[in-house]
Amino acid sequence: MAGVDSQTELLRFGPVGKTGPTHKEQVTPHKISLLVLIYEYCELKKKQNQPFIFGQSNTLDPEERISESEKRDFMTLILKLLQSPDLPLKELLNQTQNILKPKIFDEFVDRLKEFYEEDVLPLMDFFQELHRMLTEPITPEMPVISSSSVLGLFFRGMILVFDSLSFSQVTILYNQFKHYYEEVNGPAQIDESENFGGSLMDSITKETERLTCSALGRESSHLGGTKSESGGYFSHKQAEYFISRQGFLLQHNEKEAMSPKELQTQISNMLQSNPALAEAHFLSYMNNLRVKEYCTAVHNLFHCFDRNTNFTDVNLANKTVEEDVSRRYASLNLAGLHFRFGHKEEALAALQEAIRMAQETNDHVCLQHALSWLHRIEDAGNARTASLIARSVDKSEEMSLPNITSLSVQALAKHNAFFTARPSSVIEYMLKSDILNCQHSQPHFMCVSYAQKAALWHMYGKRESSSMCSQLVLNLDTSEGGIYHNGESVCLALCNIARIFADEGNYVLALEVINNAKQRFPPQTQHAHLWMTYEQEIMFDRSLLSQKDELASQALTGLQALDEDEYRLRSGIFKKEKGDVSTALSTLTRLKEHVTTNSQKFSPEFPCRVMLALADLYIQTGNHISATSQILECVMKSEEHHLEYLHSLAAVYLAFVQLLMRLPEKGLSLLDRHMVTVLSHGSCLDRARTLYCYARCTVADGNRLSATDRKSSLLQAVNTMTTVIELFKKLDAHMRVKDATYYLARLYHELGYTAERNKCAYEFKQLDSQFPTHSQGTVLRL
Repeated sequence: MAGVDSQTELLRFGPVGKTGPTHKEQVTPHKISLLVLIYEYCELKKKQNQPFIFGQSNTLDPEERISESEKRDFMTLILKLLQSPDLPLKELLNQTQNILKPKIFDEFVDRLKEFYEEDVLPLMDFFQELHRMLTEPITPEMPVISSSSVLGLFFRGMILVFDSLSFSQVTILYNQFKHYYEEVNGPAQIDESENFGGSLMDSITKETERLTCSALGRESSHLGGTKSESGGYFSHKQAEYFISRQGFLLQHNEKEAMSPKELQTQISNMLQSNPALAEAHFLSYMNNLRVKEYCTAVHNLFHCFDRNTNFTDVNLANKTVEEDVSRRYASLNLAGLHFRFGHKEEALAALQEAIRMAQETNDHVCLQHALSWLHRIEDAGNARTASLIARSVDKSEEMSLPNITSLSVQALAKHNAFFTARPSSVIEYMLKSDILNCQHSQPHFMCVSYAQKAALWHMYGKRESSSMCSQLVLNLDTSEGGIYHNGESVCLALCNIARIFADEGNYVLALEVINNAKQRFPPQTQHAHLWMTYEQEIMFDRSLLSQKDELASQALTGLQALDEDEYRLRSGIFKKEKGDVSTALSTLTRLKEHVTTNSQKFSPEFPCRVMLALADLYIQTGNHISATSQILECVMKSEEHHLEYLHSLAAVYLAFVQLLMRLPEKGLSLLDRHMVTVLSHGSCLDRARTLYCYARCTVADGNRLSATDRKSSLLQAVNTMTTVIELFKKLDAHMRVKDATYYLARLYHELGYTAERNKCAYEFKQLDSQFPTHSQGTVLRL
């Protein structure tokens, strides 16, 4: 019935549901064990610190003397045990045996055995000894335990609660201790011959004790198993510490927090001991969000704010004020939850409700939080959104809310970057955010700022700056309470560095960085999808270049579950490389229409990548006019958004089209203006393709030159093609190595270098036997 009553209490709200005040502390068998442990340690410490008395031997054995390191280890262990929930005796013994001196450990075990074998009286005498320990000093200047210390407060709390127990309650406590002790040592064997002559009252007493222990076992089973399975009793202070600790870890370093299943079990145990603790439901809400269990997250969010309105008669006068605060922030959290759902209308409705209640009570802090959510939920790219962000920055700075100010400045920088602002102004806004984060010591927002700057530099095509910002994220000192920040920004930084390694052909280093991200963000964590996405992209690019179609197809399948848009783009590229032109054209055309219709959803660089993929497809099929239109559209968009690298890459595509249209001098002029940007900031593949195009344009343009100049241009092209082949080999791009080797052989043939030509011809034959050409269209690719 106790379990039923506790469950019924969970459904009662307001003063009517309260059954009277309850103690925030409770004497349990585990806490009795802790008291014994501290008592035995203090007894040995007292003996060690006693002053020398003439005629008495005060020397301790070396094994009994406590060193400074042992003191530190013991105090650290005790602090951990005081803050943790109740443990089974077996686990407590395992944790203390390696820390304690053998003499202390033996005395500790013997004292527990004495409690178990000699009934209630030794337990009551022990609490009298605790009274004496708090009042009797070793010397006038040095008490055994200071009453204002952590251990002194713990002793005083346990003594007060024990003294308030009636004799029947002490008896129940003793029976609980017997059950707690027997889980490790087993029940004592009772000699029936000794009890044969016992009185009827003795028999009744023993039968009562047996039934009580049996009832305790059934109740423990009803509440979710034995103490060792359930994790034990949580006092109110232990529960508050546990919630604050796990909440901090979930925000700053999810790996260090408990696993989702284990944490949910501990929360359930905590609610059995503290059913009215609203914060436990909010921790459960955060735990469900990390595993994307949205339905249960909504359920826990509602329960959290329902229990925040559970008032007693004492604070009934403050009910209206606190209830309004609870409702405001309940609506605000609900809006954020719906935003994660993708339910825009529901999120706006909840947000409007929070704004209305905040305006009625002049809660400006809540209004600023609501405003920061409002400009995120609103449609991006319009003047209203920019105005909302600017207002949020000004008002937050006026109200001294540095966290909201920093995030609003970063949001404004991102908004401006996506909508044609100059890069200098965007980076200037990010610099303001960095200054604000440094002034207010906000390492978490510093990481977010550097990660966003890395993304912006990557969008603008500045690879070195992007790499530097990512490395700064990983090298920042973000320690808070001994815990380093390990959030989404760290995962993004690792993935960005892995992508840069992969772009240079260092696949081993790239996968090593990805493995580091796997260790920091295990699969059950909420940011694991980031490294999963980058891992599939790297595997796809590597497999596609090395002509491993099965592995590329597997990577595409994995990518489909993680990033639908990236999957569609790479699927079109994969079909194009296999020679399935019609399917590739259909896939890329539909993707471009989707991007154009939902332009606010994508960063400016993604449409440019789609256009260049379509242009490459048209080049392979000989449709130069359609390719030119796609390239020029990409040039216009990249110029509008100041995407310098994509602009230069589009110029390389246009130069290749001009080469195919027999206008090599135009292509060479275009390359002279844009090739430096690609060679300075481009990936290994882009650099190789640009040099390949430049070599072909140089050779084609040399046809109108004199014989001497013609030979000079051919020799220059040979040197360039040698570099191109090295870059393609670095990427394991076997088909492209074969094409470049074939073209180099033709150059040697025209120069009359027979031995070099034959060597290149032999290499080409070896490559062609291993990697035959399945599609004639791939010969005309860039």
